[in-house]
Amino acid sequence: MQLYSLKSRLILSGDSITERLVEALASAKLGIKNGDIIAIASKVVSLSEKNIVSLAKVKPTTSARRLARRFGLPPEFAQVVLDESDAVYGGVPGVLLTLKNGDAVANSGVDRKNAPGESVVPWPLNPQRSAATIRRTITHKFGKRIGVVIVDSRVTPLRLGTIGLAIACSGFQPVRDARGVRDLYGREVVMTLQSLADGIAGAAHLLMGETRETTPFVLVRGAPIKLIGGKQAGSMTLPIKNCLYMSQIPNPLPERPLLCREVCCARPPLIR
Repeated sequence: MQLYSLKSRLILSGDSITERLVEALASAKLGIKNGDIIAIASKVVSLSEKNIVSLAKVKPTTSARRLARRFGLPPEFAQVVLDESDAVYGGVPGVLLTLKNGDAVANSGVDRKNAPGESVVPWPLNPQRSAATIRRTITHKFGKRIGVVIVDSRVTPLRLGTIGLAIACSGFQPVRDARGVRDLYGREVVMTLQSLADGIAGAAHLLMGETRETTPFVLVRGAPIKLIGGKQAGSMTLPIKNCLYMSQIPNPLPERPLLCREVCCARPPLIR
């Protein structure tokens, strides 16, 4: 598998992702081939879609102020995190552990880093729809069958540092099921599923960086995936009750009750 980092000029609110990608490819003297995957930083997708929140316009609720005091956050930022979250489980100074679109992530994916002015940038409103739209646009532009991965960073339990997370993908199946396959010694694999999308996101994240790199795109070539065109990609998440980590955590904080329908009825709703 080969990865090519694609630098871009600063992407601003409302800019076209496709136009910036075309410019980045031209600067790198690269073209797109059938089977390629374009990894895109989630922040520039949100910026392109004008999904930016000005903290000056946010009015913190009592719940947000309580969380802000407890975990050392600006109240306005805590309010945006609450608004974006499906559940809040707790936190450490400066960071809340939240559930967002079925993923356990820090601060609901809301980021102050590299956000313009006194603003913050949440995830795209509908990452899966964004990935599908971008894939269709790029496919039409270049006439090639490709996949798209929208990438953010996350932390892993008891590990130092961030890794890449695929918050959405389009054009290929994100998970390979290895159950039933025989290993090198003939034993049947019972539990293993391989996250292809997260593996690609992790590799792309190394090249994208986290600060001033201005590398919002990575061209991935030769990835071990099978394109599925416009078909709906499968799920990358699992219910809380089946998660090794999240199933061990007590019920979420009352500031944002977890609704049964939000995690496939994995838990009953928490009453205020």
